[in-house]
Amino acid sequence: MTLSTPTAAPGTILGSLALSLALAGGPAVAQKEPALIRQHVLEQVSVSSEPFHEPALDELIEPTMWRVAIEQYGGGQSMLFMAVDDGEVLRIHRHGTPESRENFIRLLPDDFRVGSEAEARRMIAAVLTLHSEFSEPEVPLEEIRVEARDGEYLFVDGDRFGEATGYRITYDAEQRPTGFEYSWELDTEPLEEAG
Repeated sequence: MTLSTPTAAPGTILGSLALSLALAGGPAVAQKEPALIRQHVLEQVSVSSEPFHEPALDELIEPTMWRVAIEQYGGGQSMLFMAVDDGEVLRIHRHGTPESRENFIRLLPDDFRVGSEAEARRMIAAVLTLHSEFSEPEVPLEEIRVEARDGEYLFVDGDRFGEATGYRITYDAEQRPTGFEYSWELDTEPLEEAG
């Protein structure tokens, strides 16, 4: 399913702007211009969404994942992944920035536990599918170093300015996931270069 917002013809927008400027003067113009600009931007943004399916993802979570593309006026596109949980829209992942993955935890089955490295790897495998066609993960799952600690797993996938980068999964005494994030500053050694 693809959802798109309608776009207005440039002539219509410019005509409205010209009419507003002609009918208003002085301070009134200053008040109307921001609203006109905001309306113009909103009308020119195109948002499309489609269901996203990958085995590693579908085998782990129950709600449907949506790949959302936002095309900005004047060029450029932003890609993110979203899901709906109990009527609430959740942003799950936006590529390229370290951020919390707490919303991903909300999509996990209630009985899911990370009692073993294999179960923790399932979470990482699912998240690694969430990328655009132009931004595939630099390190495949089998090359990521895993560290099992008391109450957390670290999945180290590289380094940035000498600091380890990767995923951190925290869990409680019942081995239920309680935290999930991608960090540019993991408290461990960076991933060694192959070879």
